[in-house]
Amino acid sequence: MILKKDIIIALSKKLSLPYTGTEQDWDIEMADSSRINEFIDFYHQYDLAFEERMALMSLIVASYDDYLNEQDLAVDCRWDRIKAMLTKDKRYFIELIDYWSLDNEDDIFRITPLMRTI
Repeated sequence: MILKKDIIIALSKKLSLPYTGTEQDWDIEMADSSRINEFIDFYHQYDLAFEERMALMSLIVASYDDYLNEQDLAVDCRWDRIKAMLTKDKRYFIELIDYWSLDNEDDIFRITPLMRTI
């Protein structure tokens, strides 16, 4: 999924992310496992444009994958909230879900088995 630069800039400002403009994979490079709850709350609390929701969900998923790796976990309680968000608007997030699901491939990402349940 290609994220638009103006959306990335706006979200980076709103979330006080250390965006410099040189990032190739904004969602992965800006992922922050310590801010997952904040990102989820932001997603629910603000009336975001469609593309902002898409970018923010990408950031949430990448941050959660980082968290699972850092803590050496398969899942934690936040997955239920993230899964509900993805499931509710699955038709919009299908590209994101497919990316992290890695159909017909090994589980490269810690979050892959979870994404396959959606």
